[in-house]
Amino acid sequence: MVQRAGNNAGWPGLRCGRAAAAYVLLLCWSVSAAFAQSTLVKVADGRLVAAELARIINRGVLIVALHEKDTPPFFYEKDGVLVGFDIELVQRIGDQLKVPLQFDRSARTYDEVAQKVAIGKADVGVSKLARTLKRAESVLFSDPYMRLEHSLLINRLAFAGMARDQTVAQAVRNFNGTIGVLAGSAWEEFAQRNFDKATVVPFPTWAKAVQAAREGRVVAAYRDGIEVRMVMAADPQLALTMRTVSFTDLASMLCVVVGTRDLVLRSLINEIVANQKEQPTVEKLLKRIATIK
Repeated sequence: MVQRAGNNAGWPGLRCGRAAAAYVLLLCWSVSAAFAQSTLVKVADGRLVAAELARIINRGVLIVALHEKDTPPFFYEKDGVLVGFDIELVQRIGDQLKVPLQFDRSARTYDEVAQKVAIGKADVGVSKLARTLKRAESVLFSDPYMRLEHSLLINRLAFAGMARDQTVAQAVRNFNGTIGVLAGSAWEEFAQRNFDKATVVPFPTWAKAVQAAREGRVVAAYRDGIEVRMVMAADPQLALTMRTVSFTDLASMLCVVVGTRDLVLRSLINEIVANQKEQPTVEKLLKRIATIK
């Protein structure tokens, strides 16, 4: 005789299953609570902060990775003291944590600044750093604190030879010449992404990329609008042989970089960026550049 199980036959097992599930939930909650408590640390002044912030506070300094070469008005030395917009930004981070800044200026490229942070040699990195896909593989970015449009500094004669019977807009869109960029910077990635038919030529310095464009060894040099405008402003005669093209739909988003585990530090920086009393603009920065001696 086959006995068919009624509705009540599975209840004992169901009750056991529910009990086990409740126990697992309780255990997960306990572990989560313990983990949350363990990630908060009481520092010397009595503050209860995230472990990543306590690491910095207990050390007594905020280590900042910074490119070796001055880039006014973002970071540069004046009378032996580092100043500039990026310096002011990280100083606000240090003030919030109540620690002084310690700068590591051993990075020879902008990518190396991000690498310093990625391997834990620095807490944060600034240097007019833009978000890139390559850097996103190893660091986290803060919210952008400034947007810079992309610009080309073009050799008129070399460009005419490349463009042939195309309009300027068509020739730029179909750019298949050579583009000079600063090696180890975001502009290598930007050039490869935005001008996939071009030959990208890295140079060790921006000045050498500009010189190559002036001499026609590359058709154009590629960087942000501030740098391109500074080149043209420094020598008005350049307008005879060079021209510029700017892209309002392409932007270099400047950010502070932090390590992949430093989520609270990134959140703190985002709040500092959001609460800046004065938002930087290209015009304001150019005015500041004009005052630098």
